Amino acid sequence: MKSFHSLLLFVLLSFGIGALTACSVKKDDSDGTNVKGLVEAHMSAFEEAWTSGDGSKVGAFYAEDAVRIVFSMQTPLYGRDAISQNFSAGFSQDEGDPLLSLTLVEAREMGEGVIMAVGEWEAPNEGQGIRGAWLNVYRSDGQTLSSVFDHAVVYNPVTDLTQVERVFDEVHKGEGSDMVERAIARYTSLTNAGDIAGLSVQMFEEDGVQVTENGILKGHEALASGIQPPPEGVRLTAQSYGYRPVSDDLVINWGGYQIESSEGGLLGFGQWGNLLRVVDGELILVVEAAGAHSAD
Repeated sequence: MKSFHSLLLFVLLSFGIGALTACSVKKDDSDGTNVKGLVEAHMSAFEEAWTSGDGSKVGAFYAEDAVRIVFSMQTPLYGRDAISQNFSAGFSQDEGDPLLSLTLVEAREMGEGVIMAVGEWEAPNEGQGIRGAWLNVYRSDGQTLSSVFDHAVVYNPVTDLTQVERVFDEVHKGEGSDMVERAIARYTSLTNAGDIAGLSVQMFEEDGVQVTENGILKGHEALASGIQPPPEGVRLTAQSYGYRPVSDDLVINWGGYQIESSEGGLLGFGQWGNLLRVVDGELILVVEAAGAHSAD
């Protein structure tokens, strides 16, 4: 089984869905003080609510129609109630006091009350810390934040595929689906062709960010050097589960992906959730967050 996990991790770490090395972005001090202060205050309150072990208190930080993607699940959570219930279930299974530490890497005011933030998280797991990265898209009234989209990625994911039955959400058909399908086709085509330089420039904004199980990358140069082409005979496919405008030119879009061998064998899978800008009728990545499914 160890050799299987080694192969799976090699494929996941080598594939274009994430960077080979965790070329982490340093905290960006150029962000507006007010935005960073607002996000950091929100994070502190979230950490405090987490230590209470009360799922409803943690869930209160999410919008009523929020979407949450977490590495231990195969499909997203939809709505504050489902998110709160998921937190409550998790707390009931944990041993010891619930602890969480959040680190802000970057926060941006995106306009129209939308704030994007990325960072890292750490929590104990049966005496051993587990770590990961996160993307949040917030709605702000200038004083408080409410999370409309949250994606938690874990570092060093491990899943025994022989023990997991693959589950899919319903494929999104509706608003924006044509743009989404074109974006997925461009992304997977460039990745599977090994054109990582093209992927970085064509799919991401100049200061675009990627959040994966291997860390956080920012900017075309870091993306082009950090993302590695797939091994020969390995390919990426993906599907969209949802699409939602959050401002005049920004949308959140989420879905699932799978990594397969040339014979069609499943080598890995997970979920992705992105913040994108609509430019001339096409979608460009502001932030891509993608993480492999990980479950004991």
